[in-house]
Amino acid sequence: MKITNIIFIVGLSILCAFDAQSQQADTSKENAAIRQLIKNYEDAWNRHDPVGLANNYATDATWVNWFGAYYKGRDDIRFHYKQVHTTYFKNTHYYTRSVEDITYPDSNVAISHVRTGLDGDERFPGQTFEFRRLIVLIKLDGIWKILAGQNAKLEKGIK
Repeated sequence: MKITNIIFIVGLSILCAFDAQSQQADTSKENAAIRQLIKNYEDAWNRHDPVGLANNYATDATWVNWFGAYYKGRDDIRFHYKQVHTTYFKNTHYYTRSVEDITYPDSNVAISHVRTGLDGDERFPGQTFEFRRLIVLIKLDGIWKILAGQNAKLEKGIK
């Protein structure tokens, strides 16, 4: 192979690498916005505020709770939160243990796993539960919202 061809290939490789690097979004701002949404959710839960909770969701969002119940649309999700926060969840305390990851399959779509906990559920006196939430987020008009999610109750010993 001629030296000019080798130089051309190396140069092209460097250009492609530089172009790919320059196209990667700086996710620190997006991560901060998503972490704030997660904090807003926690705060609304602990205020037992169904409207505040539902406002974290997109209009056409879906949610599956830890028992497998399926809710479709922000209105249905809000109605569910109103029911449970006036009954068995009315004295609960919800906390975020960690945001385990945030990935971006697209600039306006994110997927996150969030480690959470809950105590004070009247159905299970004295028990604290740990969960892993999977949330799919969508950026609508510059604001991140939950598009879909599911809660999984962690059994003892699960990391």
